[in-house]
Amino acid sequence: MGAGERQNYRRLALQACVRTLVFSGRSRRAELAAFVSCAVVLDFILNLVFRLALDDNAEGWARLGADTVLFLPLFALLARRLHDLGRSSWWSLFAVIVMGRTACLKALALADLSGTRDWIESTFEPVNWILVPGFLIVVIAAAFVPGTKGANRFGDAAQKQTAGAGLSAPAA
Repeated sequence: MGAGERQNYRRLALQACVRTLVFSGRSRRAELAAFVSCAVVLDFILNLVFRLALDDNAEGWARLGADTVLFLPLFALLARRLHDLGRSSWWSLFAVIVMGRTACLKALALADLSGTRDWIESTFEPVNWILVPGFLIVVIAAAFVPGTKGANRFGDAAQKQTAGAGLSAPAA
């Protein structure tokens, strides 16, 4: 990967971060891939720093906070990716619920409320049979299915609606 490609990749990841609260418009698979890969690398580095610098409980809370902040732009990005596929962003609720549930369960474990966590998990186990497959379908579609060509009800494919981001649309 050349220097220009790396710069474009970072620009796509930054574009996703800048558009954290923009749920309208469309985003390409390249923007999703750039953001996720940069977030995963940054998450790995932060987790390593936390492991070296903090004790067990503080490390857990720091990791949970970092994960939450790092992956917040993912919700709007996923909504825009679904728009690019011509689908409603309401489908992204599968991801919001599954990831939010995971964060809450982790927080309960860190707060030493394992009994409450176990009760929640056992009580809502049947719901997982609906949520997890829906989550997987939405995420796989967003990552691998090409968007609709031309305009759809969510905007034009060429402009990808970068309004408010202060960035121009990325080159194909």
